[in-house]
Amino acid sequence: MLLQNVLKIAIPLLAFSLMIVVGMDLTLQDLRYVRRNPKSLILGLFGQFLLPAIALALVRVFRFEIVIVSGILLMAASPAGGISNYYSYLARANTALSVVLTTASCLCAGVTMPLLLHLFSFLVGTSTGFAVPLPVLFVQVFLMLVIPIVAGILIRSFRPQFVAKHSEILRKLSLAGLAALIIFVIQQGRELFFHRALEIMFASGLLILLSMGAGFLLGFLLRIPPSDSFTISVEFAVRNVAIATAIAVTALGKTEFAFFATAYFLTEIPIILLAAKFFRIIKQRRPNGAPASRPAA
Repeated sequence: MLLQNVLKIAIPLLAFSLMIVVGMDLTLQDLRYVRRNPKSLILGLFGQFLLPAIALALVRVFRFEIVIVSGILLMAASPAGGISNYYSYLARANTALSVVLTTASCLCAGVTMPLLLHLFSFLVGTSTGFAVPLPVLFVQVFLMLVIPIVAGILIRSFRPQFVAKHSEILRKLSLAGLAALIIFVIQQGRELFFHRALEIMFASGLLILLSMGAGFLLGFLLRIPPSDSFTISVEFAVRNVAIATAIAVTALGKTEFAFFATAYFLTEIPIILLAAKFFRIIKQRRPNGAPASRPAA
C-alpha cells in the first residue's frame, strides 16, 4: 500500500520534471545541425516503429509470464528516455541528434503511445491490462509528455539565463530523484523483485540488444555516419522509464510494473555504458557527423 501511494504521487511529478528538462535541453544549434543532416533524424524517428515489432516477436517466441509480457510491450510503446543524451555524450557520438530525437519521440508519444497500447491489447489480449479508453490515455500522456516539454522549450526561449544557470542542477536533481525512487521500489518489494529479477533482466537485455542491433543495422544500410548510427541505436534501446511507469500506475493501475521498469533500467546501464566505451575505443578518427558536444551556431 505504501509503495502504491508513493508511486501514484512521485512518479507523475518525477516524469513531469524530467520532461521539462528534456524541453529545456533543446537548442537552436541542435535544430540547425539536424536540419543540415535530415536523413539521420528521419531514420531515428520512423525507425523506432520497429520496436513494437521486436517486442511482439519476443513475447511470441519466449512465452514469458503475463507480467513480463506487459512490461516488454509497455516499454516498447514508450518514448525515448532523456538519459540517452548522456550516453551519446559519453560515447562521443552525435549528442545534438540525440537531444532532437528524444524531444521529438516524447512529443510524438502523445499520439503513438495510446495507439500502440491499444494495438498490443488487440493483438495479445486483454490480459495485458492495456484495455483503457483511448481518451483517458491521450489525456494522461499529453499531460505528462507534451505539456512539460513545451513548457521547457518556452522557458529556454524566454528565460535563457535561467536555463544556462540552473539546467545542469535540475537535470542532476531529476536523475537523483529517479535513482532514489528505484532504491525505494527495490526496498519495498525486495522479495518480489529479486524473485523475478533474473527473468526480467533476461527479457530486458534481449529487448535492449535487439533494439540497438536494429539501430546499427538501419544506419549501416542507409550509410549514415557511425556517430549517428550509435546515437540512433541508443535512442532505440533507452526507453522513458519514468513515463512508462507513470502511465502504468496512474492510467493502467499496474503498480507491479515498477519492478519491471526498475530491472529494465538497471539492465540498460551496464549494456549501454559498455557499448559507449567500445564505440570510443574503436573510433580511430572523428566521423563525418556531429562531434560529441553540440555544434556551434
